[in-house]
Amino acid sequence: MCSSDLTISVFITLKFLQIGGEYFFIWLWLFSFVVLLFLMTIYPVVIAPLFDKYTPLQDGPLKSRIEALAASINFPLKKLYVVEGSKRSAHSNAYLYGFFNNKRIVLYDTLIKGYVSVCFGGQVLVFGVLQHILTIFLF
Repeated sequence: MCSSDLTISVFITLKFLQIGGEYFFIWLWLFSFVVLLFLMTIYPVVIAPLFDKYTPLQDGPLKSRIEALAASINFPLKKLYVVEGSKRSAHSNAYLYGFFNNKRIVLYDTLIKGYVSVCFGGQVLVFGVLQHILTIFLF
């Protein structure tokens, strides 16, 4: 965090202290909640594509297996993407994002080279079904 971000954060916190009085922490939590919700909504659509190239996963056995797995557990999967992670690292990863019935899974291209992709896709689906993102966000 750079010094200007820290200055803004301290300023906002002090303003909530002045305005909120004894219950400033509730107002500060509410403000943080709204800002995080906004950032979580725009990050995958606006910010992340500025740094990486996202392409839809091509039709094939991997896509059909992940979609079948999602359908078997009633997971509202809308899209499967592949991100070019190999230009920076050989690390394999997968993640999901989205709220409610608009969930998407992103697989790194380094992950697709191996057969382990369905396992990662399954793990990401488990996080979605168990609402880990919502739980982490709220607590």
